[in-house]
Amino acid sequence: MEFQLLRNLFTLFLIISFLGASEAFAQKIKVKKTRGNQSVIESSVPLEEGQVYDLATATLSQNVDYKATGLRSRQNSFSVGGSISSLRGDDYQRNSIALQGRYGWNFSMLEFGAVGGFTSEDLGAGATSEIIAGGYFDYNLVPNRDTKNLVYGAVGLLTFGSRQFPSTSGGGSATTLGLNAGGFISWFINSSSMALRAEGFFDYQQISTTAKQTNVTGFGSRALMVFYF
Repeated sequence: MEFQLLRNLFTLFLIISFLGASEAFAQKIKVKKTRGNQSVIESSVPLEEGQVYDLATATLSQNVDYKATGLRSRQNSFSVGGSISSLRGDDYQRNSIALQGRYGWNFSMLEFGAVGGFTSEDLGAGATSEIIAGGYFDYNLVPNRDTKNLVYGAVGLLTFGSRQFPSTSGGGSATTLGLNAGGFISWFINSSSMALRAEGFFDYQQISTTAKQTNVTGFGSRALMVFYF
């Protein structure tokens, strides 16, 4: 009788240990949609199409061979964009062009990189030109990995520049400090590695000359084309 009790307790211990081990090694996934025996799941790492995974024992690795699986790597990016405007009135004229280029590194939820740009603005009395350099930082609310076609999040951008005033307005130069803080949305065209990106942000600029320092604030927007590789 005592032997039978001990055997039952030992069997129960083995069952509990097995279930605990299975739970410890199990991978967690989120089921997005189900139809019959087919389901759409969401994972924090890319999965190979057609591959069978044992979620109780197989570890999902982030070291994905993108070439072998047909997925597109988004480890680095190059962006180019800006804005062009022309305003004219009876006694007012303003033509401006702002170009910007970026090179960045992508870590799925975080992206950052270097920024360079050129701005030319003409108020009818010669063009004021400015060259800037700095960096940007993205916090993605959607992991930026293939096969995500829509990525959005928060963006911050800090630049330092040198501004040259036209001789018709007295000439001279100024140093500038620019800060953008806002949000962005990127749409990958036809599931490719190229995305259209739109940004909206709060804009702060500090313009310093030998005579004075001027602080200006406002809101702005920017459009860029991003190439991931």
